[in-house]
Amino acid sequence: MPLGTVYATYPHGGRLSLNLAQLMGRLLVAPMRRWDVCFIGFYGQPLVLATRLRWHGPLVFDAFLSTYDTYCFDRKVFAPDSPMGRIAFWLDKRSCELADIVVLDTWAHLRYFRDTFAIPADKMRVLYAGCDETLFCPRHLPAEDPPIVLFYGTFLPLHGIEVIVRAAHILRGENVRFRIVGHGRNEQAIRSLTTRFSVENIEFLPPVAFGELPELIAHSTICLGGHFGASEKAGRVIGAKTFQCMAMSKPTIVGDNSANRELFTHGRDAWMVKMNDPDALAEGVRSLLSLSDSDRAALGTAARETVVRAAGNAARRAMIAQIVQDAVHANAAR
Repeated sequence: MPLGTVYATYPHGGRLSLNLAQLMGRLLVAPMRRWDVCFIGFYGQPLVLATRLRWHGPLVFDAFLSTYDTYCFDRKVFAPDSPMGRIAFWLDKRSCELADIVVLDTWAHLRYFRDTFAIPADKMRVLYAGCDETLFCPRHLPAEDPPIVLFYGTFLPLHGIEVIVRAAHILRGENVRFRIVGHGRNEQAIRSLTTRFSVENIEFLPPVAFGELPELIAHSTICLGGHFGASEKAGRVIGAKTFQCMAMSKPTIVGDNSANRELFTHGRDAWMVKMNDPDALAEGVRSLLSLSDSDRAALGTAARETVVRAAGNAARRAMIAQIVQDAVHANAAR
C-alpha cells in the first residue's frame, strides 16, 4: 500500500503549550485528503483530538507516556482527583479511544493503559524505543583510571539520581568515579545532596549533543541505564539510555522491574539491582568491577545482541509497518 507522508513536528525551543498551539494550528489547515495514514507521536494527546476534528482515516497514536501518570503520580504536580488531574485522565483516555491503534513502549506500560483507562488490549501494540545500532555501536577506547560509571539524563524524578549519589557515597574511597551528564529541573537538589554528603567521587558535566553520546559512552567502564526511582512509572518503562549503552556493548546496570525483564536477563545481558536502593546499586557496581575484563565484555556483547534483535532498526521497521497495516484494517472495520 503506498503511504503518503506528512512531517508535522514541534518547533524547536519554547514552552510545550505554545508549541502545541502552533502545531495544532498547522494541523487545522493541513491538506489531510492526501494522507493515507496519520501517525502521531510524542507528545500527541492534544494532537489526536485536533486531528480527529477533520481526519477520520487510519490513525496511529504513539502514546509513549500517560499525562495523568506523569503529572499526578511521577512528578506529583497536582492530585489525581483535582480538576487538572481529571482533565489529564480524560485526555489520555479520549485520545486513545479516538485512535485506531495505540502504541506503547513496553508490555508493562500497555497493561497500565488497559487497566487505568480501559483501553482494549487488542487495540494496543508494543514498540520498544530501541536505538540506531549503526550510530550506537562498539568503540574500543583506552579504559580510564579510575573506572568511570556513567549516567546521563534530564534529572527527572523517575531517574532516581539521588540513589546514584548515595551509591557513590557508599563507594567513597574505592577505585571508581561517577560521571553524571545533563541538566534538569531537579539538578540543584541533586547537587545540594552531593554537597551535604561531601561526595567527592562524582563529576557533573553539561549535556552533550546527541551525536556525541557514543563517544561519551565509549569512555565509560559501566553505564547506568536505570530507572532507579521509586515511582511506579519508573518500573514500567525502559530508559532510552539503556538501549543506547547496551547497543555499544557496555555492561549496563538497570532497575529490576517488569519492563526491563521483558527483554533482559540478569547476569546474561544486563545487571539488575533493586530499585530505589543505594546499597543495591553500590553492590551492583562492585560486582561488575570485580568481574574480569573478558566477563564484562561478554555481558556487553550479549547486551548488544539482545537490543539489535528486539529493538534495532530492522526490528522496529518491521513492527512499524505492521502497526500501520493494522491501523488501516481497524479503521476499515470501524
